[in-house]
Amino acid sequence: MNLSAKLSIIWLHIEEDRLPESKIKILSEGAINKIAAGEVIDRPASVVKELIENSIDAGADEITVLLKQGGQSLIQVVDNGIGMDEQDAILSFQRHATSKIRDFKDIEKIVTLGFRGEALASIASVARVEMKTIQMNQIEGTLLQINGGIVSKVGKTGGNPGTSIAVKNLFYNTPARRKFLRTDSTEYRHILNILNRFTLAYPQIHFTLIHEEHQIYSLAKSDLKGRVADVLGKNIADHLLPINEENAVFTCSGLLGDFDLIRKSRDEQYFFVNQRFINDRTLAAAVISGYGELLPKGRFPVYLLFFTIDPARIDVNVHPTKSEIKFADQQILFALIRGAVKRTLHQDHIVPDVRLDSQTADTRPLARFRPAIKQEIGRHQTQQASIDFNNAAERLYGRELIPSESMDEGVGSSETRLQDEDPWKIWQAHNKYILSQIKSGIVLIDQHAAHERITYERIKSGFRNKDAASQQLLFPHTIDLSVGDFALLMDILPFLEKIGFIIKGFGGRTVVIEGVPVGLRIRKEEKILTEILDEYKMKMGEVDVQERVAKSIACRASIMSGDRLSREEMLSLIDQLFACEVPYFCPHGRPTMITLSLEELDNRFERM
Repeated sequence: MNLSAKLSIIWLHIEEDRLPESKIKILSEGAINKIAAGEVIDRPASVVKELIENSIDAGADEITVLLKQGGQSLIQVVDNGIGMDEQDAILSFQRHATSKIRDFKDIEKIVTLGFRGEALASIASVARVEMKTIQMNQIEGTLLQINGGIVSKVGKTGGNPGTSIAVKNLFYNTPARRKFLRTDSTEYRHILNILNRFTLAYPQIHFTLIHEEHQIYSLAKSDLKGRVADVLGKNIADHLLPINEENAVFTCSGLLGDFDLIRKSRDEQYFFVNQRFINDRTLAAAVISGYGELLPKGRFPVYLLFFTIDPARIDVNVHPTKSEIKFADQQILFALIRGAVKRTLHQDHIVPDVRLDSQTADTRPLARFRPAIKQEIGRHQTQQASIDFNNAAERLYGRELIPSESMDEGVGSSETRLQDEDPWKIWQAHNKYILSQIKSGIVLIDQHAAHERITYERIKSGFRNKDAASQQLLFPHTIDLSVGDFALLMDILPFLEKIGFIIKGFGGRTVVIEGVPVGLRIRKEEKILTEILDEYKMKMGEVDVQERVAKSIACRASIMSGDRLSREEMLSLIDQLFACEVPYFCPHGRPTMITLSLEELDNRFERM
C-alpha cells in the first residue's frame, strides 16, 4: 500500500470520529436477498416458473410438479436433468452465481431461459428449501436444506439422477408479503397459467402435475397440435390453423384460431421467442391487424406463435421476470406477423367475401333520419327515472297488451301484413325489429335488445333466489375443457347451480351440461359457459363478476337479429319486456325501443 492510500485511510478514521452517526446504512445480505426476491418472486406461480426454467436448462425431458394449498405450503419440482455436484449445488444458492454466462457480453448470445443467477437465492431467502441433486451415472448425490437464506444442512442422498427442489412455507419470514397472497384456488390457477406456457412451448417434455396428492395430468411427449388438445382441450385444437412464415431475420410458426374461436379474454394468446414466453402489445396488435375488421370489437383470437430469432437481435434483460423483450427489428416483425395471419386466414377460406346487396345500398339515404332517432333515444333516457314501468305498456298501447281473443296468424316474412280488421297490428321487419301501432304513433322494438333485458333481469333474480328454476336438456351437451378452465369451473360451480345450471363431471376434464336456467335458448350452452369462464378471468370483485356474467348470458342466450318470430312470440316478448323493472334499455345501455309520434311522422312527411 502506498503512502497516499495510508493517509486516506487515516483521514477517513478521523472523519468518522468527528461526524455524528450516519443515517444511511448498508443493508445486511439477508435484507438484500429478501428485497431482491420481491422483484422475482411475488407468488407461488413465480417459484414454479423459476424452478421449471432451471429444469429445462438442465436438459430435463421429464418434469413433475407437486403442489399443496395452491403452492403456498409446498411447491416441489422434480426433473431428470444433468444434476449437480456438491460444490455447484451450494453455489447455485448464491446471488449472481450462474453456469449460463461468464460476462455481460454472453447475454447477446444467450439461449437458456435463465442467466442471472438470482432465482434460487431469492426463493431460499423467503422460504424453507430442500434440494436433492444427483449427477448422471452417480448413485449418490447432494442434499441441501436452507431456511430463510441460511444453510442448515449439507449431506448425502440417494435416488435417481436429476434434481428435486421442494419449497415449503413460502414467505414464512415476510408476513407482509404473505398477506397479499390470494386463496389457494386463485394461486393454483395462476400456477396453471404458468404451466400452460411451458407445456405448450415444450411438447417434447413429459410434464406431470400433482395437486393435493391427486394427479391432475400426465402429458406424454407429443407434437404441438396434440399438446394443445391435451392442455387447452380438443374443442380449441379443432379450430386452430397451422401458420408458417419466414424472412431473412425471423421464422414464425405455430397455430392460429379461426373465427369460431373468438374469446372475451386474452388468456389463450401465446407468444414464444426462442421458446421463451413473452408479453408484447405490439406483436398482439399485429395479430389483431391481421384479422382485420371481421374481428368483433372486444373479442380476441386464440393463437400460439413461435419465433426463432438470432439472440444477438433481441434483448431479454429488460424485465425482472424476463417476460418482455426488446427487438432490434420490431417493425419488420410486425409486418411479418400481420401478413402471415392474413395469408393463413385467406388460404384456409376463413375470411368471407363481404358484398353489399342492392337493398343495403338503397337504404343509405335514410341516414338523414338518424339525428331524430338519437333525439328520441335521449328523450327516453332523460325521462327514464320518472316512468312508472308497471303502467308503461297500457299507456303506450292504450289497451290490454295481449288481446282476449286468440290470434293464430304467424308472421311469414318481413313483408307479411295483418288484415285491416285485426285489432292488434304488429309486424317483424327484416327479422330484426318488431313494428307496432300505438295510440300516439308507432313503436319499433329491437328484438335482441328487448330479449336481452328480459333474460338479464331473470338471471339477476336468480342471484337473489337460492333455487332458480332449471330446464333439462333433451340431449345433454358434453364439453372438453382446458386444465385451467376446469379448475375455474369447479370453483364457480355452486354459483352456476344457484342460477339454474346443472353441470356434472364426466371424467378427466370433461363435463356434461344437463340443464340450463329457464328461458335460455338451447344449442348455445358451450358458448355461454365459455363466456362465463372468460368473465371470471377478468380478475374482478364478485359483485362485478356477477353483473358481467348476467350480461354475458343475456347476450348469448337471447333472441338474435335474424331470428324469425311468430306472432305469439312477438306478443309474448312485448308482454315480458314491459314486466321488466327497466324495459326501455338493454343491460348494455342500448335502447330496446324507439317511438315515433303521429306529430313527428306528420312533420317528416310535411303534412303540417
